[in-house]
This record gives sequence, C-alpha cells and structure tokens, in this order.
Amino acid sequence: MQRVYTTDIKPLDPIHDNRHKLGSGPLARESLAYLLQLPEEGVAGIVYTWVNGEGRAGCAVTLFGPGIGPEPLIESFDGIAVAAEMDFFDWRVAGLQLRLGTLLETAHIRYQSDKFEIDFHFTASQPAYAYSSHKGGCPQWIAHDRFEQQGTQSGLIRFAGKEIALRGYTQRDHSWGTRDWGVNQHWKWIHAQAGPELSVHFWKLESMGQTLIRGYVDKNGHIAQVVDVDIDFEMNDDMTTRVVNADIVDTAGRSTRFQGVPFATFYLSPDPMITLFESPISAFIDGQPGGGCCEVMWTNSLINYVKAKAEVVK
Repeated sequence: MQRVYTTDIKPLDPIHDNRHKLGSGPLARESLAYLLQLPEEGVAGIVYTWVNGEGRAGCAVTLFGPGIGPEPLIESFDGIAVAAEMDFFDWRVAGLQLRLGTLLETAHIRYQSDKFEIDFHFTASQPAYAYSSHKGGCPQWIAHDRFEQQGTQSGLIRFAGKEIALRGYTQRDHSWGTRDWGVNQHWKWIHAQAGPELSVHFWKLESMGQTLIRGYVDKNGHIAQVVDVDIDFEMNDDMTTRVVNADIVDTAGRSTRFQGVPFATFYLSPDPMITLFESPISAFIDGQPGGGCCEVMWTNSLINYVKAKAEVVK
C-alpha cells in the first residue's frame, strides 16, 4: 500500500487476515464480507462467507439493484464441511473461491454459477481498522475482534449475457470469535469513500441499554478514531433507508460531514431474529462525491409489527 499517512490507531497484526481457530460453542463463528457498488450502473453486490466452530461453512452471494433487475440474483449455501487446515489463502465453499494475497492488502474473490459470475481483486487503500483498537474494545457479543477496510476493486461481473467491469470503491470486513445476534436492538453501519485518501466508517449500535460507536475518519493524510456521530436518518414506509446523513467528530477534533442516498436495498437475514437492510449509496464527504454502503439492522419483531400496522391502515 503506497501512501503516506499518520494515525494514532493501533495497527492490526496481519496474521488476523487469515482463518482463526474457533471455540466449539454454538455461537462460535468467523465471517468475511466483500461489498461492491457501481452507482453509475445501478449495480451492487455482496460476497459473504462464514464458518462455525464445528468446521461447517457457508456462503451467500448476490448481485442486486436496478441495473440487475427487479429481483436480486442470489445463491446461498450452508452446512458444508471444510477441512481444519483450509485457510483463506485458498478458501473454497460451493462456487466461491477466496484467495488472500499480501495480508491486509490484497485478495482475489471469484464466484461462478449458472446464474452469474463475480471475479475481482480487492486492493486496500488504507490500513485495516480493528474494533479492538478502540478504548472500549470490540463488543464481545459481536466478535472476539473484527476489522474493517476500504479499497478499490478491479474485475468483472457477468449475468444474463451481460458483462460489466468492476472499478472504483469497495469495502470488506472480517469477524472472528462469537456472534450473538439476539442482543442487538438496532444499528447503522456505514462506509463511504470519496477518493483514495478521503473516507469514513462508523458503526453505531444500540444493545442492552448501551449506545456504542466505532469507526474512523481518513482525510488530509491523518486517520483518527470516531468519537461521536450525530445521524439524520429518513426511511420509507417499508423501513428501507431513504437518506442517511451524519456529522462525525474524531479524536483529532475534526468534524466531517457525510451524506448518503441509497439506490437499492437487499435484505440479508443471517439469523431468525434480525434482518440487515443492505443499501449501496451515492455519497458525499465534506462535499466531495463518492460512494459506499449503508447497513441498517432491524429486529424482525419490529419489522413484523410495522408491517401489521400498515396493513391495518390499508
């Protein structure tokens, strides 16, 4: 990664880019996600893979958005036995192959099926941000630790006889340890990039009477922890995100303005208790145009309640 920057954030040991040894409990889990956005094409994608403490793995891969069509293209597999010695230098689950290159810097991801194909390289544009670097650490019901990283994508997608080149911004995350979805009431998780050295990430979580914030601001050659986020959020009647704006304060005392407008939504349900509303966005950071993604977590009990009320009104 060829860039000059300063930061007061503790670096992550590159070994954590690879697979970890998990415990055997029912919540033991490791997962990786790669997110793709092409706002100009109206296309977004998610490549998501996981493995539990018993060595059972899965993946969910999707392409969605107006450029794909009214229905997302999605394929999902779970419960696939994988060898304990198989790691992320050559990870294979169903039609997915993931190969790490230089740790915490590059990766190659390919998924191929009869419906569609995704083939691209991830190249980091900044150091990985570990939640453990925050003074409050990583919430242990989310993971033992987790990192976020932004970068650029190069490759292609193929579907319905079409081929579209992948370029521009992309993001990835990697969690390991345990995941207890049920104790989370709500969260907003944002990534946005407006240039190779201008980006933000924040995650604001409501859980067990606490409001937790993690994230960073990367601008003007300095990367700093997020300390506060004031969010202005608007949603549609179906609870999909219409607009999400935020004023972000970091440990360097800087204020950064983020603005995001989704152009699609995909519903990801990794647990029966919650649904993740995954939205690629067109974004601005301090007035500079860019792109990114917005994930909003809602409990299914609330989703069903709001839906039932709407049906009564009709």
